[in-house]
Amino acid sequence: MAVSIRELCAVDSDAVRQFNARLASAGVSFSFPAAPSELMHSELAGDARYQTAYVLTDGSAVRGGYILKQERIFAGGEWVSAGNYQLPLSEGIIDRKYAMVGLQLIKDALARQSRLYSLGMGGTARPLPQLLSRLGWAVSEVPFLFRIEHPGAFTREIRWLRQRTRFRLLLDTAYRTGMLAGMVGLARMRRLAFGPRVPATVSIDQVQELPSDIDEIFSRLRGDYGLLCDRTAAAMRKKLPPRDPKLVRLVLSRSGKLDGWIVLSLSRLSNHTQFGNMTLGCIVDGMAAAEDVNFLVADACRRLEAGGCDLLVSNQSHPAWIYALRRQGFLRGPSNFVLALSPPLAAARAAAACAHFNRADGDGPINL
Repeated sequence: MAVSIRELCAVDSDAVRQFNARLASAGVSFSFPAAPSELMHSELAGDARYQTAYVLTDGSAVRGGYILKQERIFAGGEWVSAGNYQLPLSEGIIDRKYAMVGLQLIKDALARQSRLYSLGMGGTARPLPQLLSRLGWAVSEVPFLFRIEHPGAFTREIRWLRQRTRFRLLLDTAYRTGMLAGMVGLARMRRLAFGPRVPATVSIDQVQELPSDIDEIFSRLRGDYGLLCDRTAAAMRKKLPPRDPKLVRLVLSRSGKLDGWIVLSLSRLSNHTQFGNMTLGCIVDGMAAAEDVNFLVADACRRLEAGGCDLLVSNQSHPAWIYALRRQGFLRGPSNFVLALSPPLAAARAAAACAHFNRADGDGPINL
């Protein structure tokens, strides 16, 4: 039977549901959207479609699919069109007869858009980043940083550590002896004593929506960030919609002029795969000059701490943001958040001083 790849349409719904059922019966937790209506749509009237899904069919059966999100990326000093390669699923993961489906999906996506990136993927050892690496993509981890606020809740709920016997014993011992609480307390005192002092000319305020003035910040600073997705006001309204109740937006002004911004999230988790039932704070995204990133991150952390967070986390690739987080007592842990760049984007990153990718990119902060 001839194999074809085409855009998902309503008539594919039953075949996609059967495809998802076959994956689920083999223990795969992901499922592909069964209709175009299930894809993300922009809230702004007149905007181009946010996502397009494609399915690989073998006769009447669906054997795989992927989602392509069209984006603009600033790379090498200029705007380029690019795409985010999302949710590639192949029946080859459960049936070797379809082992080539994954490769066929990637080739089809590259034919539609040569500048692709994929983000997340669960770690560099997973099949997708391994395949992309063999195809010449640049694959790297986006650093994961964390800070413990409440040792008791962290010890009880941090599932990605407790599932390993050695780490569970070390963690329980550190908590029972008071060592963990002592470390958290000392770090808090150190931040109070030596944390960055905001100048009198600088103010940091919460806003309901990022203002259009952030376009000027993007134009002025995008060269410092090297390779990054569109962070204009219009783009951020799509990525981080104002209606999301978990998100908090802060803007930094200097002498009344907007000079930077940051977005954070506060989530009360329930039975989360990695973080159990903790209250989780996340530094999601932001843009500012390097010296102002320190002020923004410090203020964001104070607000999350006051909100009762048990754990603060962030995934950031840019050195200024990693440095600011480390100054606020964040430690680096193992990352399952992986960035893969197709060769044209990898070349652009090599030409840039750095890249700015985090939880606002790709699917956005949907799992936090």
